[in-house]
Amino acid sequence: MKAVFFDASPTMLAKNLLPIAEYFKTKDNDFEAIFVSAEISSNVDVQVEQESILKIIKKNDFKLIKIKTFSKNKIRKFLMNESPDFLFIAGYRIFDRLWIGISKLLGIPTFTLQHGFEIDYVFYKPIAILSKFRKGVRLSIAIFNLAKVINIEFINLYYDYVRYIFHGKLVKESRLNHKLLHPFISFVYSEYYKEFWENKFGFNKSQMIIITPSDFLLLNHIRGKTRQKGCCYITQTLVEDGRMKEKEFLRLMESYKEVARSVEKFIIKLHPRSKVEYYDIFRELDNVIITRDFPNCQHYLTHYSSMAFTASFLSDSVILHELKGHPTPKILKSIVSNIVYDTKDIIPILNNGDNGCPNIEQQKKKLNYYAVMDDVNPYERIYSEIKKIL
Repeated sequence: MKAVFFDASPTMLAKNLLPIAEYFKTKDNDFEAIFVSAEISSNVDVQVEQESILKIIKKNDFKLIKIKTFSKNKIRKFLMNESPDFLFIAGYRIFDRLWIGISKLLGIPTFTLQHGFEIDYVFYKPIAILSKFRKGVRLSIAIFNLAKVINIEFINLYYDYVRYIFHGKLVKESRLNHKLLHPFISFVYSEYYKEFWENKFGFNKSQMIIITPSDFLLLNHIRGKTRQKGCCYITQTLVEDGRMKEKEFLRLMESYKEVARSVEKFIIKLHPRSKVEYYDIFRELDNVIITRDFPNCQHYLTHYSSMAFTASFLSDSVILHELKGHPTPKILKSIVSNIVYDTKDIIPILNNGDNGCPNIEQQKKKLNYYAVMDDVNPYERIYSEIKKIL
């Protein structure tokens, strides 16, 4: 069996798709995997990127190829030459759809993986997006080629994409909702997400299979760590992805120094693509730890990170700081203990002490509609479902 795994960068390939390939390898020693990076992630950390590359290529039968082009002819030629049994993608961005469409035209089964707790709309800053000129050009090229694949006028497709990115226009109600661009099977987290993907992108519920979020596999390991007396701030790529201006974010971090001073430990859990320099202002504080590992903490603080779901299984104190222009999604309101709108409101919550750990079985039932946690390893479910189809 041979598969192509596609994502924006080696960092995201290693995080989202490498565990799937590794599981397939344990089941089938002859399994071959080709990892394709589009090299389009914003602000990837150089060290994390290099570590991710090494994780992928250390496997004898796993290859890593960087394909920057969004030319439909070149992608088609690559897929024809490699002739994989299936294509696996961990996203549904415009360039993902291009690869899906071409693969389906070639008769290659395509699968997608939900890799976070998607929300209805991410509020981007137009100026921040437009400042990423090179990325904007590449995305425009992707849309141009996608228009050719689905035989739609480029200007019309581009118009629909801009309305989706800047105004939250539902893809289901636009020309981007094309059956050729729908994956054969999507692996999603719950019944809620079956409805979500159907309503937002027009996917057929019968082509979605529920799996446990892979982040939940970390829980036993995290629980085995010493519980830290303090607060973990779960970062997001707010500036890196154009959702917040840099100066505005740095002011927010300056205000968080007071939060850090109010607790015994303030642990900053970095996103894989976080620009670590944004957190340099904390280095003068002795009680601050900056890490990419997920800690076991009394309190968790974030904005609308998917990792809030993981945190909700570890603590009864998960605080969401709602930022101006970024309303808290309904799905996250279901799991948090507090929603605050100003930094000064965070400290009194932390001063209340340790709220304790949730009852795992009760939490499973509480979140079941949004995130299923069962005894079946998500990678086993993916493997068995793909084997049935092939």
